[in-house]
Amino acid sequence: MAQTPPDCAKPSSRADRTICASADLKVAAEDVATLLRDTLGNTPVEGRDAIERAQKAFLAERDGACADASAIPACRALYEKRAADLAAQNSSAQKKLSAIVAGIPKDAKAAAAALQRHNGAPAKAWLVYLYQSGAVAVPDKDATVRRLVDEILNQDLPKDPYLHEEMANLGDVPGAPLGTLLLFLRHVLSTTEMDAPCFLFTKHGQPAFEAFGAFWGNARDETPGLCTPPSSVFDLPEWKTVSAHMDPAIEPALVERGSIRHGYERQFEVDDLQASMVPSTLLESPMSAEARKMAEQRGKAVTAFRSWDDFEVWPEKEYRAALHALPSAITATSKIYREKFKLNPQAADQAAKAAAGRFIAGRLGLIMPDD
Repeated sequence: MAQTPPDCAKPSSRADRTICASADLKVAAEDVATLLRDTLGNTPVEGRDAIERAQKAFLAERDGACADASAIPACRALYEKRAADLAAQNSSAQKKLSAIVAGIPKDAKAAAAALQRHNGAPAKAWLVYLYQSGAVAVPDKDATVRRLVDEILNQDLPKDPYLHEEMANLGDVPGAPLGTLLLFLRHVLSTTEMDAPCFLFTKHGQPAFEAFGAFWGNARDETPGLCTPPSSVFDLPEWKTVSAHMDPAIEPALVERGSIRHGYERQFEVDDLQASMVPSTLLESPMSAEARKMAEQRGKAVTAFRSWDDFEVWPEKEYRAALHALPSAITATSKIYREKFKLNPQAADQAAKAAAGRFIAGRLGLIMPDD
């Protein structure tokens, strides 16, 4: 079932005229149509009949409740209830989709078969990932991937001009490198409640960390959510000590930075994931131009940390305490990298220092003056 909001250029019923006469109801009708599309798309084919029956019942009730312009409050309440019902169903459907995706490392072919029973953007994006990465073989791969990408871009995504512009800038996904494929997946998942699973990062390493890092530099960077590592090296007591001496200066800066703070917070979340799950990738060179620029900025932040003198922003006592605590945190991290990740001593020390650079730069960048 496809439903569009009333055509307010030519309203065809009394209910349509009531809706078109109210800006709030027009938005409500658009929201319900979008939620219906997403819920159906995220539900396997065998589960859609119940949703479609409920929608028909809603439309019948709406035609009566919204027929009189004096009943706008009741009409609005009806739309709000339908939107809430669909949102709950959509959330449940996405959780089930996430469970299918979680099975990809164990049986990618079975996951693909389950995803094929859906026709929403998330399922299609995961199929694009499986086919294009070679995890699942498919006849005429390029044509199949191109069809799925076209459907996502032209039919399945929200009407978000910024998102569409960035996705268009990715170019031809079937012919693109892995990093572009992962960025395509990231953009689609950013429109959902689904998280980026840990296997993307343990399997693909640096390209995945770059694709799911700070991209927008604003609140858009909050999505998609990221998996939670089994444990975080930055939860070590030694890092907690360093953090305790930095946070009093950092926390006010988070507020002052406005929406751009979301980009800093996102990158630190990715840095934490990288340092805690695949620390060897901390020693790899950045792949994209954006990642190289970010590496340069980290270098500047670490240099600034070693010679900090703006004690109005960060009091000297706290700075000296953080500087003194840092070597212990690096030593504790290196030990974990040797024992848990089996890095040789030299690589473990280098990765631990790189993790420290991420930790310091992710925070200090907030209080450093802009270039």
